Amino acid sequence: MVDVQASRRNGRVRVALRRAAAHLTRFTARWAYLLLAVCALIYAFIPKDWAIAGTAREFVLILASVAVGAIVLPELPSNLWTIDSERVRNLIPNSQREHLARSLVTAESSDSRWTDLVWSKGLSPLLDATREPWQYARDMDYDVTVHLDQVLEAEGKQLPVSFVSVNQKSHRVLVRPDASTVWISMARTSAALNREFLDPSCLARELVPIGDLEGEAWQQSILDSCQAELFIDGVRLELVAEAEPDLPDVVRWRIPNNFELAHTRVRVDIRFDFYVSADADSFPVMFSGYYCAGITDISMRLYDEVGSRTLDCEYFVGRALDPSISMGTTPSRNGVYQQIKFSTGKESILWPGSGVMFRWRSNQ
Repeated sequence: MVDVQASRRNGRVRVALRRAAAHLTRFTARWAYLLLAVCALIYAFIPKDWAIAGTAREFVLILASVAVGAIVLPELPSNLWTIDSERVRNLIPNSQREHLARSLVTAESSDSRWTDLVWSKGLSPLLDATREPWQYARDMDYDVTVHLDQVLEAEGKQLPVSFVSVNQKSHRVLVRPDASTVWISMARTSAALNREFLDPSCLARELVPIGDLEGEAWQQSILDSCQAELFIDGVRLELVAEAEPDLPDVVRWRIPNNFELAHTRVRVDIRFDFYVSADADSFPVMFSGYYCAGITDISMRLYDEVGSRTLDCEYFVGRALDPSISMGTTPSRNGVYQQIKFSTGKESILWPGSGVMFRWRSNQ
């Protein structure tokens, strides 16, 4: 604990020194140094027997004091509206920047309650995500394929099921201070799925009930019949499967201990193959724990050999510029599949809680 506190103090000292150095070497300060040097030379060479020598020295001292003030005093230039972000960081302390930003927002409206909401529920969360880049994913591509009318053998039983394949690609920052490792998981119940959602170490999770199986039988069936894969920058990781008795409704696939996660944004590809009950007639895609920035594509392909269902969807988004939906029926070598694709524009932000609910309804 002492080492951590000392490290934080040293970090604050380094930041303070960098800011002081940047302030004392900025463009205005460099010209002030030149003026101060000229004043010193003029003062030194003013003749002592000159009639106005005293007045000249006073004027030079005043001019030198102005130069010193330009060097050491805080500066807000007259062209404040063109000030760049680097000068803002150097001139305005962290504790004051938020106050200044909030004041600028408040100045745009006479309704103080509205501006309080705009700041606390709108801008402040976005700024938090800017400082904590693991809170948003870039260019999310979420692809789901469902094959209806399949059969799974489990515990000596023939279970009618549907086969689901999920492929999720995005650019993300995986390292965060409250998570020392990461995993992907499958959950048997909604309660277990929600717990995985709340764990910062869980990158992705799916709800996978299989018939009436539970506990160890369900976990073994997941390990035998389902698959989870994780690729980082195109490299497939050898995940370690964990089915712990203390977590009877969860199976996790954890990254190996010897794999060091990068602190920068990386290309993440997550793949799930699993079975769901044949009674299931919907599949939700929801981004609950992070923002999606840039292009977000969400697509569903439904393979129905009998042709007795119709695929549709409902989407709910916090914010998306230029959203578009395309849908249609396309023949394939494996039969006929219906496809729906939801896509946003390239300059979009989807807020946490956004998503798409896909449904396939009987034509009868």
